Order: sequence, then C-alpha cells, then structure tokens
Amino acid sequence: MDTLMLARWQSGLTLVSHFLFVPLTLGLVFMVALMETLYVMRGDETYRRMARFWGQLYIINYAMGFLTGLVQEFQFGLSWSAFSSYVGNVFGAPLAIETLLAFFLDATFFGFWLASWDIVPKKVHLAFIWIVTLGVYLSAVFILIANGFMQEPVGYEIHNGQLVLTNISALVTNPNFLIALEHVTAGSLLTGAFFVSGVSAFNLLRRTTEHIVFRNSLRLSMIIAFLSSLAVILVGGAQIQNVGKVQPMKEAAMFGKVGDAAALQAQFVKLYGPGNYIPLMPVIVNTFHLMVILAVLLLIASLIGLLLLWKDAIVRQRWFLRLLLPLIAFPYLANISGWLTREMGRQPWVVQGLLKTSDALSPSLNVSMVFTSLLAFTLIYATLAVIDVYLLCKYGRLGLPDSPDTREQEASNEEAENVFALQ
Repeated sequence: MDTLMLARWQSGLTLVSHFLFVPLTLGLVFMVALMETLYVMRGDETYRRMARFWGQLYIINYAMGFLTGLVQEFQFGLSWSAFSSYVGNVFGAPLAIETLLAFFLDATFFGFWLASWDIVPKKVHLAFIWIVTLGVYLSAVFILIANGFMQEPVGYEIHNGQLVLTNISALVTNPNFLIALEHVTAGSLLTGAFFVSGVSAFNLLRRTTEHIVFRNSLRLSMIIAFLSSLAVILVGGAQIQNVGKVQPMKEAAMFGKVGDAAALQAQFVKLYGPGNYIPLMPVIVNTFHLMVILAVLLLIASLIGLLLLWKDAIVRQRWFLRLLLPLIAFPYLANISGWLTREMGRQPWVVQGLLKTSDALSPSLNVSMVFTSLLAFTLIYATLAVIDVYLLCKYGRLGLPDSPDTREQEASNEEAENVFALQ
C-alpha cells in the first residue's frame, strides 16, 4: 500500500470518527434548548428535569467531538500540507471564525448554562442554551462552507498557483453548501430524536420512577423524528439534483451508471489530462442506497411512533419500545453512509476540478510516517469511542441529575404503575 492510499485511509478514519459525534451534538443541543423553552413557557417542572438530564448526555458527546476534532486537525497538518497551502486563502477566514467565534461561543455559554441553574432568571438561563445552540450550528455552517467549496468551487481566482477568494458572497451562497447545510441539519435532528427516543424507551422498559420525564421525552422525540425524517428525504432529493449538475461523475457512481461513467471518463481525460476519474463505484452505489433505505425505514418508524402518541399508546406498546433501542444506530449509519458518498464520490479530486488528492499530499510524507500515525490515530479514536459509549450508557441509566420531591416522586411512581398495569 503506497503513501497516498495510507493517507486516504487515515483521513477517512479521522473524518468518519469525528462525524460520528457531530450529528448527535447538533440534534441533541436543539432538543435540550426546546425542552427548556417549554419549561419557561409552561412552568412545568418536568421539562426542566428533561433539559437537565439530556444536557448531561450532550456535554459528554460534545467533549468527545471536540477531542476527535483536535486529532483531525493534526491529521490534516501532517498529511495534507499541500492542500492547506493551496486553499488556505479561501478556507482561512471561515475556519478561523469557526474556531474563534463558534467554538468559544458554545463552550463558554454552556459552562454558564451548567453552573447557573436556579441562580439567574429563567429567561436568562434559557438564553444561555440558545446561544450554545447558535454556536454549535455556526460551527457546522463554517465547516460546510469550506466543504461546499471543495465540492463546487465558487468565488475564487488562481494567483501564483494558489486559490484566492475574490467573492465572499458567492462562497456563503454556494448552492452546494446551502443544500448540504439543510441535509446535515435534518439528519442531525433525526439522530438526536432517535437517540432520545431510544434512551427514553430503555428507561421506560425498566419501569423507571421517572416515568413522566421519559414519557414526555419520547413524545417530543417522536414528533421531531417524523418531521426531520421527512425533511431528510425531501432535501436529499434536491441535493441529488445539485450533484447531477455540478458533479455528474458522482451521480453516475451513486446510481451505478457504468455507461455514463465511461463517457464522462473520456470527457475528463480530454479536459484534465490522463488519469482515472471514476470513483469507487461499487462502494458509492452501496453507501448511497444504504442511506436511502435507512432514511425510509426511519420515516416509517417515526410515523408509527407518531400514531402511537394517541392516548399515550406508545408507552404501553412494549414491542415498539424495544424496537426503538436498535433504531438508535440507524441515523448514525445513514449519516456515515451519506458522508462517505459525498466525499468518496468526489475522488480523485480533493477540490472538484482544481486539485487532485494525489497533489494535496505533504511533500515530505512517506509510508512509515503515515502508517505510524494511522496506528496512533486508530488507538486514540478507539479509546475515545469506548469512553463515549461507556459514559453515555452510564449516565443514561443513572437517571436525572437531581431528585424530585417526595410528592412528585410518589405521583410519578403511581402513574408508572397505572400505565404498565394496562399492558
């Protein structure tokens, strides 16, 4: 295996590992903010307790996402310095803003949010979590601006062999970026919704004393799951149309159009010179169709869950609660499949039509360097993944961070017994 292939494996490992944490971060923070909003609007203590419980799971996932992101930055600097030099004038501004504004915004205000329960007024505390949500989504915006440029370069000129940004408005209104942002947002909300529904179902199956909290969490998550699964499919259709216009080779690979790929290969050889411009079609056609199948299954599951909300039937249908447990993994698989399709379908380009992946490598890189760093990154990511799963399972089972008073506890126990007695 040569240096380029090892570097691509390393890049794939770090990107996929980091992206495992991103959708849940985006989806869960919105749901926590929504829960606290319902608490402030209705004055129902249940929603406050929901926000506190899911907030502690959010911080675990956020911390792991931050650590995997740091490792990813090291990987870029080590293996792809030629890429950084080529696009630095374009990517520098959005990535700097992402680090300085978005990261510090969500990290700082989440600290305020954690430390100021019952200290600041309710509306001020609510503002903290919505600022955190804004910061998290701003991070996604700036990252996707950069990635959208890699898929569909706009607003640039080439000076002395380097890209120079000449039109920032074209960069931030890039259709590829805008559609990807919608798709990632919907997919993240779907991930958060099925995570909340799965953990809630698990606790309800255990006949938890916090029945009301997890019943309400399940109800809210099913509504968001249905809306976001519908949005994922609708936006995904629009994204496919965009791919067909600006990346026809990727579209051919997604649908297994061997004849179209061969015709495009001949065109690209004339346009860009000798080389293989067909991506790994067997992989891409399968990742794309897996994503689509999973999206449809999640839509069906969320529709069933939505219908079962009538008269709280959902908490009495233990078969559906059990079904929700493995469904936690489905949005993760769909997100990773979609991301692999998006990134691998662009090959052999790292910046579509401008810079090939083989030309983006660091000049001094060799096989032993990449192999050693690949082993190190694999060990780090495996460790972080184990820690993340352990902590999420631990705190997901422990229950809420503060205990209700005796009256609320007794009412919750009584309702739980009444509900399950009907089964």
